[in-house]
Amino acid sequence: MAAEITDEREVSAAQHLEDALEDLNQARQSAQDELRTRIDSAITRAREALDDLRSDTEDRAESLRSRAEERAKDWQQALEDATEDARRELGVRAVRAQRTRDALEAMSDEIKERERDVSA
Repeated sequence: MAAEITDEREVSAAQHLEDALEDLNQARQSAQDELRTRIDSAITRAREALDDLRSDTEDRAESLRSRAEERAKDWQQALEDATEDARRELGVRAVRAQRTRDALEAMSDEIKERERDVSA
């Protein structure tokens, strides 16, 4: 009889341990699922924020590009309306403003090409 009680206790303790392990396993699984859900949600929000930033950046870049084009057109019109003396002075100042040999060579090439157009 004592052996039966000991066996029942061992079976009961083993069953309690099995149940506890199963509870822990379920808790782990639930925690993993919740963590995955939260990580997925955070990734989605981060992607949405990046998309918003990209869109804003593209809009700002387009606005800056548009303003630069308008200014270039304005400068071009001002140059076309300027007197010959003013154009010459501006050209001389542009040459003096150059800091590299490459820039001066590019200007020289442009001047040679323009001379051919004017001479023709």
